[in-house]
Amino acid sequence: MAPPMDVAGIDVGLTLVDPTSGVCRTGLSGEVVTHTYIDRLSRSAALGRNLRFSVLAIDGPVLPEGQLHYLPRPCEKVFVWGAFQKRCKCGESQVSGTGQALRRAGIETAHAFAAEVSSDSCGRDFPRVFGAHNVVEAFPNAFLGISLPETAFESTPARGEKFDWLYDEWIRHQIPAQLRATVAWDRDGFWQAILVNKHHDERAALVCAVTGICVLRGSYVAVGEASGGYFFLPPWNTWAPWARCAINSNRADRRSPKPVDVWIDGTRYGASDKLPM
Repeated sequence: MAPPMDVAGIDVGLTLVDPTSGVCRTGLSGEVVTHTYIDRLSRSAALGRNLRFSVLAIDGPVLPEGQLHYLPRPCEKVFVWGAFQKRCKCGESQVSGTGQALRRAGIETAHAFAAEVSSDSCGRDFPRVFGAHNVVEAFPNAFLGISLPETAFESTPARGEKFDWLYDEWIRHQIPAQLRATVAWDRDGFWQAILVNKHHDERAALVCAVTGICVLRGSYVAVGEASGGYFFLPPWNTWAPWARCAINSNRADRRSPKPVDVWIDGTRYGASDKLPM
């Protein structure tokens, strides 16, 4: 395995009018957390030109390289049903309007940066979607929500305020410290930025970067299948019991367009395989 370089996270944003794309870099080249416009040049200027990233995590749909379709994605469906619905529900990107726009934005971002992303092996195998590149899809709401105890959801905010509420609860329950110990990413400035940043889009980019670090270190969960892509999520040891039960139940739901795999730290669990509980 090649020595770690830099990890990047991009919150895709959906407009060229305002700087709504959060970007984050952490690693040997130093820490960057900011927000910018969605074009490649603006993002590259913010992340640092002429850099190569060990892993890039994108908060937007990532489909196989060169493909764009609007079929329902199994990885999204399993985070719509059951306990996830009111706690950290996924938006469905086959829906016309904003949903399909997000799908195009995620795919466009993956294509724009693929050449700057390594194909070297990481700590453990993981399901690659975008060719050989270490480009993965982050899902910040679920990344935060599945680690929170069930009691945290007894009172939740309005839909438009959910992400920042989840982020604040994630901090309050000291989950970042648990993750830091698990992934052994010794970058004080990065973890401090997670604790103090209040900007919505930059927070999303920070969660994307943590997602990328988990993949690089081989401590991750991935949920999905090859044609529709995978959500990459925090290590299984950080999942709350309710979330483990929910994903185990939903992956067997007959409404899913295709069977759903769950990868845990390099091990694939097919639809008929029992997950560790």
